[in-house]
Amino acid sequence: MLKKLKKIGAAVGRVVLTGGLVLVITGCIVACVLTVYIATNFSGESNLPDVDAINENQTSIVMTYNKTTNRYEEYQRLQGINRVWVDYEDIPANLVNAVIAIEDERFNDHYGVDWKRTILAMANLVLHFNDTEFGGSTITQQLVKNLNDDDDKNIQRKVREILTAIEMESVYTKPEILQAYLNILPLSGDIEGVGAGAQYYFAKDVGELTIAQCAALASITNNPARYNPYTHPKELQRRQRTVLYKMHELGMITTDEYQQALGEELYFKQGFEKSGIYDYYTDMLIDDVAAALVKTYGYTETHAKNMVLYGGLTIYSCEDPELQAKAEAIYADEANFPELRESDEKPPQAAIYVMDYTGKCVAVVGGRGEKTANRILNRAVSSVRQPGSTMKPIAVYAPAVQLNLIHFSSQIPDCYITLRDGSKWPKNYGQSSPRDSGMTWVDNAIQNSKNTVPAQIMQSLTPQRAFNFVTGSLNLSSLVTSDKKGNTDIDYSPMCLGGLTQGVYPREMAAAYQVFGNGGYYNEPYSFTKVMQNGEVILENGPSPVQVLDTDSAYVMNRLLQNVVQGEYQATARQLKSSWTDWEVFAKTGTTQTNNDVWLVGGTPQYVAASWFGYDENQELTSKQTSAARNLWNKVMLAIHKGLEPMNFDAYVGNTVEHAYCPETGLLATDTCPKTHIGVYKPDHLPETCGKHPASAAPEEGVTTDPSATEATTASTQTTP
Repeated sequence: MLKKLKKIGAAVGRVVLTGGLVLVITGCIVACVLTVYIATNFSGESNLPDVDAINENQTSIVMTYNKTTNRYEEYQRLQGINRVWVDYEDIPANLVNAVIAIEDERFNDHYGVDWKRTILAMANLVLHFNDTEFGGSTITQQLVKNLNDDDDKNIQRKVREILTAIEMESVYTKPEILQAYLNILPLSGDIEGVGAGAQYYFAKDVGELTIAQCAALASITNNPARYNPYTHPKELQRRQRTVLYKMHELGMITTDEYQQALGEELYFKQGFEKSGIYDYYTDMLIDDVAAALVKTYGYTETHAKNMVLYGGLTIYSCEDPELQAKAEAIYADEANFPELRESDEKPPQAAIYVMDYTGKCVAVVGGRGEKTANRILNRAVSSVRQPGSTMKPIAVYAPAVQLNLIHFSSQIPDCYITLRDGSKWPKNYGQSSPRDSGMTWVDNAIQNSKNTVPAQIMQSLTPQRAFNFVTGSLNLSSLVTSDKKGNTDIDYSPMCLGGLTQGVYPREMAAAYQVFGNGGYYNEPYSFTKVMQNGEVILENGPSPVQVLDTDSAYVMNRLLQNVVQGEYQATARQLKSSWTDWEVFAKTGTTQTNNDVWLVGGTPQYVAASWFGYDENQELTSKQTSAARNLWNKVMLAIHKGLEPMNFDAYVGNTVEHAYCPETGLLATDTCPKTHIGVYKPDHLPETCGKHPASAAPEEGVTTDPSATEATTASTQTTP
């Protein structure tokens, strides 16, 4: 028996010794890996975030221009309503202890890194003996990660985090680190920090929290979605009991306090006072200023956002509050939308972005209905949607006109092309299959939004040149060169019909179409002119004109797109004509083949706007819904133009010339052509004179063929003031 016990003891000893050796070897491996990574991947420059700058709780102010007083005036105060700063001495000890107990029980003893937990976490990253990432981060490391927006899942990030945490502990005291961490820890949605959390969940100041409530708040931050008391109360209760147990185990609370806290029933009552709801423009402005700070100064996104909300900035906004209010009122009125379908669980959504021809945004709406919360999805600037036929003018017709591949009345086959696999593509809207319909001319093709003609033109233009123009000159940022699935937007369908891998942003579509109304100049869209802090200008914005289309090509496109509204060939936007009898207006509609997205992008001489309508979940629209984008564009543009004197685009005519042309041939008309239309041409790319019709041919009844119309300096065909 004794022999047996000795054998068992020896076996156990070997197991223990082996385990110890494994840990030692693992530690050596990790140490070597750390050494190699530090030597080869780090320059020695500090990555230490500025903890002192977290409490930037001065109110930032948005200024807008008052057209009556001709000066900027205060419009909005950006109150950081989702974070209430609390100094360390005002945070209850029980809350500090609850967070330490559950997240980093050796916080007061280590110097930024808990090597026991770190060895296991690093060993897992190197040896992969567990599929999940070990929680080896200390509170200091978590603070570093949150402030630096560093979420990479690799060993290099872990090493970077460790080095910065050690440096942080040499610069800041433990209370300073805890104060920073407790004021930024996530507590569901956009609620950050224990001050806001106490008000949001318990309608109390943080100093009034009980031990049970402190443990609950410390529980939520581990996984705010999983432990949300309003949606997962039982999950939170289990987590809270674990926190209380750890606090008792570590001697942070007495047995009586532990038992009392376990027995306390939690009542959640939202007492978080919210300031007024920002309009969509202010939401966009906050993001735009934060993005500019990141780009200009290299700040992290978290630091930049905090600076905008709490940094005492004075932001000079481009918003026109009167125009913004008009636009939002239209989108808040359900009478302006098609009737909902009985099967709709969620209504279709809508968005519009309105800017002038210098790039300045004057109004934006990111969704239908009254806006009831801050920082919600703004579909005008944050959602990518399939553009459909609105892609044709910018990807096909404009570069083709500029390259003299086509002119206003070029005759193009209204016919499919044959792809490499031998298939015939595409078919026009309403056709059951691709077909050859003979010849048509560019003006007619654009008005009717034919799919065949852009495909024909693309054979000469090439998808690569089209892609280069819309991404390099018009700055569409969401297009894909190639992705892991083999998708690319450098192809016929994406460039000709707008069947993109991802889609486009309404803001970028409005900016792209500005070139048709200002002589061919592209300006980056912007929402603020300058930002000041402590009396100094830290950001500036303004027009950034780059001529991407020559003036003549831009005006030819302008007139082609005016005919989409004013034309006679079943033009897709002709319903707008009666609303703009005294204005020149250009536009293009877009509908995806699956009817999931509808658009209208167009402009007047004052403003250009992109309007989108569709379901967030990409459901198919009914025939009654497909006119919604056009109708909303019309209502908003009419509202913001109310009281303005009608204008035309005569300032951007350039050297173009106006001619009558024969629609049968696309050539310059003679007095014997039976029917003529007016076209606009670049002087270096005029068609020849039509010779098809003999002198004996008589004009069609009611058609004017005044020979003087065959060549004249371009003039407006609209009524002018």
